[in-house]
Amino acid sequence: MELWRLSFAHHRIFWQRVAAIFAISYVALVPPPLQLGRMVLETGEIIGFFLLATAVLGRLWCLAYIAGAKNESLITEGPYSMVRNPLYLFNFLGALGLGLAVENPPLALLLVCGFVLFYPSVVRNEEARLGRTFGAAYVAYCAATPRWVPKWSAYHEPESWVISPRRFRKGLLGAMWFLWVFMIWEIVEEFELIESLHAWL
Repeated sequence: MELWRLSFAHHRIFWQRVAAIFAISYVALVPPPLQLGRMVLETGEIIGFFLLATAVLGRLWCLAYIAGAKNESLITEGPYSMVRNPLYLFNFLGALGLGLAVENPPLALLLVCGFVLFYPSVVRNEEARLGRTFGAAYVAYCAATPRWVPKWSAYHEPESWVISPRRFRKGLLGAMWFLWVFMIWEIVEEFELIESLHAWL
């Protein structure tokens, strides 16, 4: 398991794409657990959609701050003033929201478990790298800013911020992958391809 965690930590983008392919395949091949009842599934879908929207907007918010100088300077403004890993926190909400939005709570559970298993190793690697790069400034930032639970009272933002358009554009598609999977699900569901596939299987 530790080797898998190390692999994920060093090749996070690749494994995120694998997770996206898995999620698409899962919703296409595994029917919603109807034994939970339509009302439960549809309520979960509504909650999931709001979590997805929060995740996408949150990731874009984070991207606005890190697209300019993620590796050149220590980012402590905006969402990073409240919590050290806001981008990953929004990933968690997106993973949970995706499973609920496609009416498949077991998928939500699988994605959340994957997050809990693998993302801590990513955070440890990044913290070690940032500690080496920024030294005492990063130690002070860690002492003042929680790792996972936002400290709302600590929020602050600058009057202006420099963003690299090229980096923002490159990160845009990645920031919205939860939404892409949900849109694919909606298209497939609209054309009733899932029901046909289940009947064929």
